[in-house]
Amino acid sequence: MFGLPIDLNKRKHGLDIARAIAISLVVFAHSLWISDFFPPVLSWFMQLSGTIGVEIFFIISGFLIGKIVLRMFEKEDFSFLVIMGFLKRRWFRTLPNYYLILFINVLLWYLIYKEMPEKLYLYFVYLQNITQTSPDFYRVSWSLAVEQFCYIIGPFTLLFLVKIFPQVNRGYLFLGMSLFMLALFFGARIYFNTTHELTSITDWNQSLRKVTIYRLDAIYYGFVLYYLYYKKYITEKLNSSFFVLGLFGIFTLHVLIFIFGIQAENYPFFFNVLYLPLNSVSICLIIPYLVSIKLKETLFLKWVTLLSIISYSIYLLHYTVILHVIKVLFPSENLRGLSLFGYTLFYWFLVVFLSYLLYRFFEKPMTNLREKNIFN
Repeated sequence: MFGLPIDLNKRKHGLDIARAIAISLVVFAHSLWISDFFPPVLSWFMQLSGTIGVEIFFIISGFLIGKIVLRMFEKEDFSFLVIMGFLKRRWFRTLPNYYLILFINVLLWYLIYKEMPEKLYLYFVYLQNITQTSPDFYRVSWSLAVEQFCYIIGPFTLLFLVKIFPQVNRGYLFLGMSLFMLALFFGARIYFNTTHELTSITDWNQSLRKVTIYRLDAIYYGFVLYYLYYKKYITEKLNSSFFVLGLFGIFTLHVLIFIFGIQAENYPFFFNVLYLPLNSVSICLIIPYLVSIKLKETLFLKWVTLLSIISYSIYLLHYTVILHVIKVLFPSENLRGLSLFGYTLFYWFLVVFLSYLLYRFFEKPMTNLREKNIFN
């Protein structure tokens, strides 16, 4: 398929659909940077779609990595070396693309602005948004920092717990660790709410949503979901009901609150403390149904699978590289009407095409290295 050796029968079609929707929502949201003259309704949807997309990625990632972590934790040989092996595989999957695009961004930044990015050294160790939002440079990397720290903290916490409580069922320890993380960072956001005064939804985005210390629970919702799914607490009979309930939750959070004029500056407790957990739970509810979906091989399924597979490359390239460059070469701030939509469609085409090339000729070959165990 598209030059990639992919067996569609081995894919989780529902999760591919979710990833494709998530990355499409993120690109759609960032397309708002092209011009201020999109139709008002379209601009409104663009403003809310990015948050949904990123949170879907967090839950899917937590669900799939939670599966790996739980299975390795339940084995008797679980140890520091096992954790390092797990992290090495994760890093082979994520770091090559991350650092390649980091260097490309540095080069572009210097060529465009004739200076080096602010606090560049922090990006090499994912500390650019540890306690405050990252600078304007390489902005999409904030969510990658959240994921990296989740995957380090979780397994090492489990190693500590199994040393302290060797007789306790490891499944319970896994669930307990995950719930503790949810409670801990729920408390962190309560603290944020008591010490910060929001001025706008933009302020909320920069001060809380994209700051690592307030978001380290994001992946662990997926961990809890996988535990409940794996232990059969979520049965197939409930999948459809949960799916409908989850969609209703997402709709309520991202449409009704805007219709009724619920703004961050007027309802700070809702946005600071309740919104993100409710959003995560709503997304969790739709995942079991998606896992069970199997579709026939169609052109639609092929395109969805392609978008899912190259979604990481799309995420890294689409905003700070592709859109940044084309806006410099072809300024778009004053575009409107057909010219604006033509520009936007051309941008979307470039995103898919260049991301496909990045995946096929760099991301996939680098990921394949981990199967060769060349550093063992």
